[in-house]
Amino acid sequence: MKRLATILFFAALAGSVLAATSAGGTAAPSALRGTVGPGFTIALVKGSSTVKTLRPGTYRITVSDRSAEHNFELQHGSSVRQLTSVAFTGTKTVTVRLTRGTWRIFCAPHASVMTQKFTVGAATSVAHDDRRGEPEPGDDRHGEPEPGDDHGGR
Repeated sequence: MKRLATILFFAALAGSVLAATSAGGTAAPSALRGTVGPGFTIALVKGSSTVKTLRPGTYRITVSDRSAEHNFELQHGSSVRQLTSVAFTGTKTVTVRLTRGTWRIFCAPHASVMTQKFTVGAATSVAHDDRRGEPEPGDDRHGEPEPGDDHGGR
């Protein structure tokens, strides 16, 4: 009798785990906080750290807009999404899907001074020098190796 009860218990437990994962077992979106104003400040943070890199995925951004002079916009490539308007003050929460690449938050009226960039996923390009054996611009050693030379240690 004890054995049957144990078997039924584990069968019920396995069934509830299976039901939970198949009925929307996706993880909740990660939380980010955005702020704009007062003054000429704009920020996007995760926890207590300024966002510099994120993994691709779904995020819930809660924006605290503290000034009727500013707005909060999110840009990826040529696509721009306005999360708060210039006249709006208060808190607004949106869910966004961030894909690989360089993203930017900014205040449209003051974009030259109120902007923050961050990267989603791996870096999209890597700079490297393919000029093997050629002198670098301004090279006074005429192509000879120098300390820290990145030309393969020839």
